[in-house]
Amino acid sequence: MFKARSLLATITLTTAFIVSGCDVKVKPIEGGKEIAQELERHKIKRLTQQDILNAALKHGDSIVVVAQRLQDTRLVEHLEQGGVAAAMPYCQPENYEEVEALQDKFGAISRRISMKPRNPKNKPDALANDALARYSKGQERNAKVEAINQEELLYTAPIYLRNESCLRCHGTVGQDIAEADYAIIKQKYPDDQAINYKKGDLMGVWQLTFDKSDLVAYLNDQPKKSRRPR
Repeated sequence: MFKARSLLATITLTTAFIVSGCDVKVKPIEGGKEIAQELERHKIKRLTQQDILNAALKHGDSIVVVAQRLQDTRLVEHLEQGGVAAAMPYCQPENYEEVEALQDKFGAISRRISMKPRNPKNKPDALANDALARYSKGQERNAKVEAINQEELLYTAPIYLRNESCLRCHGTVGQDIAEADYAIIKQKYPDDQAINYKKGDLMGVWQLTFDKSDLVAYLNDQPKKSRRPR
């Protein structure tokens, strides 16, 4: 009995030495690197309030830049091709397909607000009035983001008349705007106020409302939660 136990212990000890001395090679999992990268990509980030505000500013800027560049290109193109009548449908960049796609991506809804609106939809609300006052008084000249409440963030950015071509619709009637062209504008917008601007004038503000949960979901590469209707 004693010999049997000794033999068993010897075999066990010998086996342990053999195993510990061997270079045991484990076959790597196929696609393991890609799996690890995917898991890391879907890892929930710990975001501070400032991280979220910074993201809203960054993505708000990207929406506005894309919208304004597309608007400049399309307005010049259609003004050259068919004048003011042809260009008017392209003067609402917040409704461009490319801009709406970016808004959906980042969880934002955009409006353009003006002190002298042409389209009644561009009349300011209380939040926009405050932003317009700050920009018109020169207290701010750059985009800004602030929390409205626990669920929403407000991005605002000034809209200045940057191009001479804009004066054909927003300048002085009889000088920059042809009488016939202004008749077309008034036919569509009887209560138009958006004239007598000069290059460099403040025309209004961009107002983007970010759904905080949607923005955080985007930053974490997760499905959106709110799915807010437009």
